[in-house]
Amino acid sequence: MILDRLENSDCYRSLHPLFGKIFDYLKRTDGQALKVGRIDFPDGFYINVDEVALRPKEEALLEVHDKYIDIQLPITQSEEVGWKSRQACLSLKSSSEERDISFFSDSPDSYFRLEPGSFAIFFPQDAHAPIIGRGRTRKVVVKVPVSHLSNETMGE
Repeated sequence: MILDRLENSDCYRSLHPLFGKIFDYLKRTDGQALKVGRIDFPDGFYINVDEVALRPKEEALLEVHDKYIDIQLPITQSEEVGWKSRQACLSLKSSSEERDISFFSDSPDSYFRLEPGSFAIFFPQDAHAPIIGRGRTRKVVVKVPVSHLSNETMGE
């Protein structure tokens, strides 16, 4: 997992062949002006623009993805996010290969605040429980295909 400010995103361009293009787009785009819904890009990544109600910690399940890396950016309000190593998750609640998501009922090991202007990158090994808080928020979630990574990039 990576947590940083959008202005520092150039530090992470080399981690994935699409990160440079994605961060360039995010830095020049007003998240408030984006329509709610899915935006597909020809390179194989897509963006979900969501307006959602924040939820209490006890309602937030840890989630993981196998095919996509998440880059999450709150636009209008900060949110709290729980994190735990996927390897430490033992209580699978549900899974959908089609939706590329599995939920765990384990408790996060830690929590952090994700502020507007900052982002978090969640790799397949990062179980994360987002959108914790009160009120509503608009956020951007970029879905970056893991398949674009070489074995060398993945550390194999």
